Amino acid sequence: MDEFDFFRGTHNYYYPKTPAAALKAYETGFNPIEMYIFKSGSTRPLNEEPFDIDGIERLLARENLDLHANRVLISIFEKLIYSNNQELALFAAESINIIENRYNKTVEALKKTHRDQKEDVDADLGTVFFELAMINGSRESIKKFYFKESYECFTRLRRKGNLLKKELRTVLRILLELKLYKNALDILEKESTAKDADYLFFKAEIVFAMGDYSAVFALCRELLEKGDELSPDKRNLVSYWTGGSR
Repeated sequence: MDEFDFFRGTHNYYYPKTPAAALKAYETGFNPIEMYIFKSGSTRPLNEEPFDIDGIERLLARENLDLHANRVLISIFEKLIYSNNQELALFAAESINIIENRYNKTVEALKKTHRDQKEDVDADLGTVFFELAMINGSRESIKKFYFKESYECFTRLRRKGNLLKKELRTVLRILLELKLYKNALDILEKESTAKDADYLFFKAEIVFAMGDYSAVFALCRELLEKGDELSPDKRNLVSYWTGGSR
């Protein structure tokens, strides 16, 4: 038989709605594996409405998703919880809990490692709290709580002199999110060992948020001289800060 002949014939197959159901049907002998492959083959963008629930469920099934993927999923689920379809609304609410519980399990595992093995977990813990804050972007009080938890972790690292450059970026991002611009500028000056493109970019972002536009223009001129060190996204922001001037 042609491997996709079952789609053309009149076989009495079970037609599942989701890839997970299709996989279960294959494992229990109801359907051939081709049905699961078919259900898993969607290429529609996940955040395009009407939402591709099959594609969303496939992505959700992956446990080690990065922050970007989790934020995309949460933004979709926060719309779906208001669906008139009660099954969809329930799916969305349960899915938000799944993502948050994965982070919470990571937090508990890190704390256990610290208790049992006396390892310094502040860098990892601070990162997890930061991501929890970011996925809770629409819930202001929860977001601020996790930002503060994250900041405390990185503050302990600073006191021990163990704050790496990537962690400094996270600290500055937290302070920008909390609108603590003066604190962000102070920490940037104290912790930066090189006045490179990253330093100039963050300083420009902070002073732009503070409304010091003349300082922004001066910093952007320096940044444009280091254009090769900037990502396309950062170059676009520099263009925005200067009103598109070069």
